[in-house]
Amino acid sequence: MAGAVLAVAVVALKRGRQHPDEVFQFLEPAHGLAFGYWLVAWEWVEGLRNWAVPGVLGGLLALCGRLGLSHPWALASVVWATCAAVQAWGALALFRLVEERDGREAALLATAVHVTWGGWLLYAARPLADSLSVAPLLGSLLWAWRARARDGLREGFWSGLLLGVAFVVRYPSAVFGVPIAVSLLAARRWRSLAGGALGVGVVLLGLGLLDWLTWGAPWHSVWKYVEFNLLAGGSEKFGRKPWWWYFPTLAGMVPLLLVWHFGRGLARRDVLVGAFAVYLGVVMALAHKEVRFLAPLLPLFVALAAGPAWRALSQRVRSRRAMGGLVGVYALSSLAAATVQMPGGLCTEQIDALVFAGQDPSLTGILIAGQKEWNVSGRFHLRRDVPILVRPEHQVRELYGPLQEPQFSHVLVHKAALGEPELETAGFCVQRRWGPTALWKRCPPPLSRE
Repeated sequence: MAGAVLAVAVVALKRGRQHPDEVFQFLEPAHGLAFGYWLVAWEWVEGLRNWAVPGVLGGLLALCGRLGLSHPWALASVVWATCAAVQAWGALALFRLVEERDGREAALLATAVHVTWGGWLLYAARPLADSLSVAPLLGSLLWAWRARARDGLREGFWSGLLLGVAFVVRYPSAVFGVPIAVSLLAARRWRSLAGGALGVGVVLLGLGLLDWLTWGAPWHSVWKYVEFNLLAGGSEKFGRKPWWWYFPTLAGMVPLLLVWHFGRGLARRDVLVGAFAVYLGVVMALAHKEVRFLAPLLPLFVALAAGPAWRALSQRVRSRRAMGGLVGVYALSSLAAATVQMPGGLCTEQIDALVFAGQDPSLTGILIAGQKEWNVSGRFHLRRDVPILVRPEHQVRELYGPLQEPQFSHVLVHKAALGEPELETAGFCVQRRWGPTALWKRCPPPLSRE
């Protein structure tokens, strides 16, 4: 519960978004299902995603609409709380996993670090597939641990079912099936393997039916995803980085005080070590690399370090009060890192301006200068079905013509991409500023002296 509250507090304090996918993966299609209009991203044109998570969020947003909640921040708060609740369940799975692996005290340490970790709090309450897949992944690894300890159909079934859920949320989660399967095969847990296959099969059948109903063909989104990312190499269009790029990035995200203990934890060579190593190896091999792809590794890092860290701390810190004080100081510093020193690029000012513009009854259309369409927050935060025209800074001249069109009542300018003299000449006045972002509105006609 404390972790869920902290996660919502961080996202509410900073708002914005960690990545454009935070809006276009799930929020925009969910908004379309609930309210009938949305900004369609290219993945939804090509059919690379399934409708499971947008369907759940869309039903939640539709319920909010029925209850009279229509303000973007009210809707966003419901989404944040829902995501944080999912992660709270994931934190419980992490606790049980470390408890069964290294004991209760190590589990308490691991969970306390995880739910107060600034690197994780940046993602925990946001509707990103990379972070939302973590909770079912931790549940799958917990049941895989139990399935290896006692060969049972039930344990394997729940491990496979939760792995299937993680796959539906985020297709790259499938790679975690490799260390789970290898662990059970090495231990000859045949009943567990059969149960795991059954659990995965149940989810895959459901996904096939969902894609059939929504895309017109079973597993349409899976085939399209594989074709784009693996066969056609489409992911490389979004950038190529060297294989070692994740090492300094990961070093900047993990709690550095646990690095030594993490190294010691790797000596166990169990399913957790295998899951960390296999996933890191896969994302390193792919040309397209982003920080958010590391989200599934964060709780695994803590889980591997918790046992050695607790044994070291318990030998040096005798007082429980002193131990609690150390954890408290760490939690405060971590929370400060996730809020006060949060990395830039959240587009908070632009999203605040869009929310403000959407609440203006006179809004009939909006021009956005200085941003790519992919970096704008779509319809979810604007909450108005009006024309939107977006141009990056190098194409801003294309907005000069639309400035004269009466249907565009507002202009959002980021970092002076569009000159103020041009806006004033076109009849616009500054309505409000948010740092480098300004919202302009057509000036009211002068009053007649008569």
